[in-house]
Amino acid sequence: MISTFGKVITSSLLLVATALASVGANEQVRLPRSFLIFDEIIDGRCQNLSAGGKLQVLLNTHPSRNIKFRLIRYFVDVRQNGRATGIAEISDTPVKLGCTRVGGRVQRREVERAEFTPD
Repeated sequence: MISTFGKVITSSLLLVATALASVGANEQVRLPRSFLIFDEIIDGRCQNLSAGGKLQVLLNTHPSRNIKFRLIRYFVDVRQNGRATGIAEISDTPVKLGCTRVGGRVQRREVERAEFTPD
């Protein structure tokens, strides 16, 4: 005898399997955040602000979709208040975020949320 809980689990697994099968056997489902790449580029202002500083940028590597993002900023590994938001477009133009070093201390950003923009 199968319990009600077992039936629910079995039904859920069948729904997930059906949804994945409709995507295609060889096609990978990737989340929008997996297409966002952080990079650092040489920048005179950041170098003047702090030795070794570079400009941190965000690139969208998806071939055909823009991505709306929300970032968290960390300064000396301490999470800072506020969020940076924007849209990373499919062009080769990176989104400028800010310097990697301020006053000799490290500053970085992480993706908190990302979603494809409506077409």
